[in-house]
Formats: sequence, structure tokens, C-alpha cells
Amino acid sequence: MLMRHKGFSLVELLLALLLGMVLLAMVIGLYVSTVANGSKSLKYSRLRTDLQSIMAYIETDIRRAGYGGKDFLVASGGTQTVDALTNCVIYAYDHDLTDTFDSSKRMGFRFNSGENEIQFGRKVNPLASKCFDEGDWEAISDNQFIKITALKFSVSSASNTAETVTMRSVEIDLAGELAADSRYKHAINTKVQVRNLEFSD
Repeated sequence: MLMRHKGFSLVELLLALLLGMVLLAMVIGLYVSTVANGSKSLKYSRLRTDLQSIMAYIETDIRRAGYGGKDFLVASGGTQTVDALTNCVIYAYDHDLTDTFDSSKRMGFRFNSGENEIQFGRKVNPLASKCFDEGDWEAISDNQFIKITALKFSVSSASNTAETVTMRSVEIDLAGELAADSRYKHAINTKVQVRNLEFSD
């Protein structure tokens, strides 16, 4: 007795092929979506990390303001450890431990809105329009990757009851976004206490 083998019909093969293609398209779409989301997450993570690193650098340097004594005070008449405009802060400290003041020890951070970057400067002019008059400035943020949208400084002080000792603090607001995609934004706020005190005569 002969057995007849029955195969798939043309309609069944076409249906199976169609279902396979739909399934493959769904898998590829899911893969592409996962890769795209992963790439965006990495970019946002780098944005946050870079802004936090910049903030840590600014905080660390401002904390040292006034180290070295009265020669390293800024503001009008050399009366403060730190002085600030809205988008600029100026300070000085004896970074090379020579006990002598020169203009390279008067430093600052500023927001250059034209370049959308944060800059660090030496030989900063403590008078007139302060940070924007003179100084040797260099960028510490990469405006090809991060567009800095805000950098603001606000100085506050606290004195003892006899007003013979003053301690200064600097509140810093920093915000930025990805240069390639402005939907990705991040902002940081912190308050830095200057470690060196101001003593009145």
C-alpha cells in the first residue's frame, strides 16, 4: 500500500512567510528603538556627568578663596575673600605657596553667553566690569557637546556679633543642554562655603 505525503500548499507557505516577515519587522523595530534609547541615555548621562564635574571644579577652587592672608582679598579695597556679579565670580588664593601676591593669583569663573561656555581666567580685573575687562580666559566646558545656558553666582555673608569675623558663601546655579538636541537639559544648584575667614582690624 502506497502512502501519499501531503506538503504545504502555496497559500500556507505565503501565509507563513508573511507572518515571519511581520515578526522579523517587530524584532528589528524593537532593536532599533532599544539602541536609540540607549544612545540617548548615554548622552544624557554624559551631560549630567560633565556638568557635575564642572561644578565640582568650580566649588573646589572657590573654597580656597582668600588663602594666603589679606593680600589675597578681592572686591573694592581688597575687603572680601570672594566677589561676584550675576554671571561671574572673582577670588584669589596663594596656589603656589610663595606667600607673595601677583595678578596671576587673581582668578575667576564666568559665563560667556556668546560662546555658550564656562571660562576660567587668571589676571582678572577686580574693578569696573570685573570679569569682562581683562584677564587670560580659557574654556572649561566643551560647547561642541554641551551648550551652557546659565551660570549664576550669588555671594552671601555671615558675621559674628562684634562683626570682627566674616564668613562668605557662594550660591551657584549651573544649567546646560546637549548641543545636538536641546530636549536634553540638566541644571545643578549648590552653595559653597569659603573656608578662609575675613578678619576686620
